[in-house]
Amino acid sequence: MRRRFSLPLKLFFIVFAFVLSCIILISQLSYRYVQKEIRTNDLYYTNQILDKVDQYFTVNFSSFQTILFSVETSVKANIDNTEVIKKQLRELYELNSNYVSNIYLIKSDLSILGGSTPTRIFDEPLSEREPLFDAADKNRRTTFVSDPYKSKYSGWTVTMVRFLNGAPFPMAIAVDLDLNAIEETLFKINKQEQMNLALITESGQIIAGFSENKGLLLNIQDHTFSIGETSAEQILDTTETSLQLHTKDGVPVYLLKKPTEKFNWTMISINDESRLKAALSRLETYYIELLAAGLLLSLFISFFIAKYIRNPLYALKTKMKRVEQGFLTTTITINRNDEFGDLSRAFDRMLQQIVELIRRAELHNELERKLEIQVLQSQINPHFLYNTLGSISNVIRLGQIEKVDVVIGSLISLLEYGIDDASEKVSLRQELRNVADYIEIQNIRYNRNFHLIEHIEAGLMDFPVFRMLLQPLVENSIFHGYNGGEIEGPITIHAYKEGGIVIIEVVDQGEGIPADQIKHILISEPSDVEVKRKRIGLNNIHGRIRLHYGEQFGLQIISIPKEITRVRALFPADLQKGDA
Repeated sequence: MRRRFSLPLKLFFIVFAFVLSCIILISQLSYRYVQKEIRTNDLYYTNQILDKVDQYFTVNFSSFQTILFSVETSVKANIDNTEVIKKQLRELYELNSNYVSNIYLIKSDLSILGGSTPTRIFDEPLSEREPLFDAADKNRRTTFVSDPYKSKYSGWTVTMVRFLNGAPFPMAIAVDLDLNAIEETLFKINKQEQMNLALITESGQIIAGFSENKGLLLNIQDHTFSIGETSAEQILDTTETSLQLHTKDGVPVYLLKKPTEKFNWTMISINDESRLKAALSRLETYYIELLAAGLLLSLFISFFIAKYIRNPLYALKTKMKRVEQGFLTTTITINRNDEFGDLSRAFDRMLQQIVELIRRAELHNELERKLEIQVLQSQINPHFLYNTLGSISNVIRLGQIEKVDVVIGSLISLLEYGIDDASEKVSLRQELRNVADYIEIQNIRYNRNFHLIEHIEAGLMDFPVFRMLLQPLVENSIFHGYNGGEIEGPITIHAYKEGGIVIIEVVDQGEGIPADQIKHILISEPSDVEVKRKRIGLNNIHGRIRLHYGEQFGLQIISIPKEITRVRALFPADLQKGDA
């Protein structure tokens, strides 16, 4: 047999799983959110560092430009005094030796006047100066910045050169940048900020930087690099400023690039998320502790909720078992102002209603039995038979033999119709036929013409009604409306639908019913009706309809004395033909 788990136990596991899942989900979402924020902040911080470095180079560029303009002014002022020019070049070099490797003048024969000690001694022409002099000669209004190269006296350097306009002979002013100083500055930033910065040229050569490998493939000879399968040229060719690449070992790295404002260089930052991993590793302990606390919290909340529901649930279960055993008066009070308290009180009210319904059902059955007994007893009314047989005798005595067969035929039909089961429903057509036989006898009995008029809406001939529904209504019209046959008049039967109700009404134009009597006709309790009565009263029909279809149905009486009386029977319109 399959094991059955109780609802509190199921609820405990459900709540435990739900709360723990929520805590795990919130923890994971929080962890990912923090990871995203750290990465975003790291990207923002890196951009800020790159901006600061760019500002640093912008300031240096301005300083170098100032040096060039200072040399240009000094040379123009002392163009005929070489010694003064040498002295000023030496002083400018010594003043800026932290940033530059040399400050010198390039003559057209590629010899120089230098500011550094080696170039003051060795000033012979060098072929490496030819590209610098030609570039300055072609761009006489601007400052030319060379690509990094290996200088004989300045080492690995970049030269800023400007043509000396207004000199009596062609000459260019040059400043060799101290790339070692720039690289040392980048190394300090890399160490302090845990970054990996570098400067590269438009052709992808490294000017300075990259203190760590971090998956780089460095070519020391031509100062180039690549990351995995991506070369420096490919990195520069992309328009994106942020790239995710993979090293040859498949390790992902994030690369940021930013062009400098004054130089035709690009700043590169390579991050292997070491800072992000270090920050996240500090959070892992916190999240583990959070999950442990969440586990304990889930257990506590689950136990509390299960216990909170278990007690009233077991009380209700006990109550229902006692009701199942037949103890309908069981009362187990749950004093709680929540749904369980409402459910307990509703259950008690339901038990009270069940007891009341049982009592009413017993009264209903007894009442219906009495009403149907009354109908059965009135179906063969001895007084009616006496009068009918007397009428036959009178007809024979008066020689109206042709009416005898009519009376006897109608009487036989009435008797056959009346001896059937009173609780069986019949069609409206059968009731109309029975009423026609009844009026035929009354016309001969009273020697009157109670003209029967039928107005039946299409489709209602087969509508199911109670047996002996119309005869008491017609009998009421003859005995009360037409004073027991003393006067004659038409009797009209209407049947029509109005909304969801079928209305069957009997109309006469007799004496009518006084208004103060109408309200008493239908309110007498059917249980007070004596079974020995020989006619079916209107309250009997009224009670039968209400018993079967509800209190919104039954009889209605509308009467204008000396003019018209309408007795209406109201039925629900959704009754099927099979009910007849």
